[in-house]
Amino acid sequence: MVAFGKKLKERQIQEWQGYYINYKVMKKKVKEYADQIQAGALNQRYVLKDFSRMLDKENEKVVLFLLEQQGVFASRISQLNEQQDSLQEQPDISKVTELREAYRNVGRDLLKLLFFVEINAIGLRKILKKFDKRFDYKFTDYYVKTRANHPYSQLQQVFNNVGLGAVVGAISRNLADLQDREGSYLSIYDQPALPLQVFAFFL
Repeated sequence: MVAFGKKLKERQIQEWQGYYINYKVMKKKVKEYADQIQAGALNQRYVLKDFSRMLDKENEKVVLFLLEQQGVFASRISQLNEQQDSLQEQPDISKVTELREAYRNVGRDLLKLLFFVEINAIGLRKILKKFDKRFDYKFTDYYVKTRANHPYSQLQQVFNNVGLGAVVGAISRNLADLQDREGSYLSIYDQPALPLQVFAFFL
């Protein structure tokens, strides 16, 4: 059976490797904590505080990269919007086709980012589960409750894809607008579930 850490590494997007949570290091840290507690060198209170700090730092790394990528997407969509607006004055069917493909490319890259978020969320859940099992302590409940409900929560970004929904909506709306220019218009606001279906356009 392939170890989860190895599987996680194999599924990483090569150019983004430095932005994933470091599952291998955290797994090693959990073992060190256990050994040191057993030897009487550490107490559980210190371990909980230190591991929380480590998790926060790893989450922050993921979230800052995620926010940076969201900015890149916003910039790309904004540039495509300007090109799309110019079609109002000079309709050009070949330009419409070109723009649709450009939006699809943005969508494909967005799928990569969603996959990045998913891999990190899985890694985080796994390491929390491993910690709980090793110390027979419900640390996951404490960590998720204190972080997810905080007004500056970074866990919300990792677990709920906060912010990415707006990108999906923007791509959906603009693709629908381009379809309208070819005589078939369907607004995402007429069918709220449509933003999730937009991924069919990218494949």
